Amino acid sequence: MTVLLRVTVLAGLLVLAGCAGTGGIPRDSGDWQQRESQLLALTSWEASGKIALRSAQQSDSASLRWRQDGEATHLELSGPLGMAATTVDSDGEFITLRRGDEVRHWALDDPALGEANQWDLPLAALHYWLKGVPAPGIAVQALQLDPATGLPQRLEQQGWQVDYDSFGGFGEYQLPTRLQVQRADTRARILLRQWQPGGGS
Repeated sequence: MTVLLRVTVLAGLLVLAGCAGTGGIPRDSGDWQQRESQLLALTSWEASGKIALRSAQQSDSASLRWRQDGEATHLELSGPLGMAATTVDSDGEFITLRRGDEVRHWALDDPALGEANQWDLPLAALHYWLKGVPAPGIAVQALQLDPATGLPQRLEQQGWQVDYDSFGGFGEYQLPTRLQVQRADTRARILLRQWQPGGGS
């Protein structure tokens, strides 16, 4: 696989501990509704950390810096495989990948994007999942909350399973610091060491 295709695989995701039992706290819990509303209102933020991707055919990893402003996403990827100068931008409808002098564009609903990154990942939903809430306007198959904290443990949406391993306090927000997104043989482990609600420098 070429370096550019490996970068595209990561771009496809980024424009992106299990628990026993079933059920959990109902979604109509007052505490959950308050938390969900708070995080949906958080539309400008920055987070940084690492991501590791694995499928039956390959694995990749990179450091990431993610800035979100409404539906606009800006990502910086760095790490092995010659990815030091890679940026990914999306306005919620289109995605642009830049690496050195190479620039590639896709519509987010373009089948060619899925064919290029080979992961068939839910690009428009991931920035909600990173905050610890379901993407609005998409059916939720399951949502399991920790009975002690009210924080999500597992979310299932669009056939994907999101497991939240840990959270941290950042200002007035409790935000995920370690999570896993998976479906079938595709798995992404994401570590977010720093959050800056409201954006960053």
